[in-house]
Amino acid sequence: MTVQSRARWLIPVLWGTALHSFLTGVLLLLQPAVLLRWGGFTLPVETFFPAQGGVFHILMAALYAAAAVRRPLWMAASGFIVFVKASAAVFLLAYYIFVSPIWLVLLSGMVDGGMASLLAFLKREEGRTHVTG
Repeated sequence: MTVQSRARWLIPVLWGTALHSFLTGVLLLLQPAVLLRWGGFTLPVETFFPAQGGVFHILMAALYAAAAVRRPLWMAASGFIVFVKASAAVFLLAYYIFVSPIWLVLLSGMVDGGMASLLAFLKREEGRTHVTG
């Protein structure tokens, strides 16, 4: 993958990741009952911890967006970004398997895993460019 093609992919992937995290955060803050029921959650749901997760998602969205516009930030934070996305995927998939088979949790884990894989690939390509030139 060339530097140009990597950059062509990295920025839209980071913006997509930021948008996904921001929207997830807003939905976790608002917790619309119709969406919770549609997603397979049992109501009522305690609101504090989902709202706290919403704030976390919005803060992470800000990091992804900043990394999309500031290459040095991507270089510094890419390992953390991949770790966060991979950790989210593992948590969500483990929750689905061991705690409660909620289909939206499974889908979220698969989406986070896909984003983690794509970002890890782009991070690896970034490292190759710096090593090889």
